Amino acid sequence: MPVWLLGIALAPMLCLTACTSDNDPAPGHAATTSPHASAEPSGEKKLTAQAQSALDAVTEQGQSMVESGVERVSDGVHTQPGLPAGRSYKLTVVCAGKGEAQIVITPSKTVPKKTVPCDRSVVFERFTGGKDVRIDVEGDARATGMIAWRINTI
Repeated sequence: MPVWLLGIALAPMLCLTACTSDNDPAPGHAATTSPHASAEPSGEKKLTAQAQSALDAVTEQGQSMVESGVERVSDGVHTQPGLPAGRSYKLTVVCAGKGEAQIVITPSKTVPKKTVPCDRSVVFERFTGGKDVRIDVEGDARATGMIAWRINTI
């Protein structure tokens, strides 16, 4: 019998075995999961799209935008945009995922910490510019997901 004929006969069995294989862990063994669900690239892409979509729905894009980005909650947002003193700005933040993040604008003379739930809620914060202004958005210890943010002039 030719070898190629044997290969043709075995190919359907191999395909059937591959298509019906069980990816569940062996009995008695628990599946391991990452502590940060957003660490998976497909999960990050989905959460990024959700956060960006919510942000785009409420903010005007164009000349009034100063700076924007999307970051992992675990990395946080950390920027010192060097804004002209005395001008007013609006920070818009959306977190998609789980947990909460905190907005901290330094110096914090007039702007207290503000909570951002990671449920795709849109949170706004107005502040006055200055070259020493620093913006930090940090997730709590159990927070996962993506943060989309944008600074616009008012």
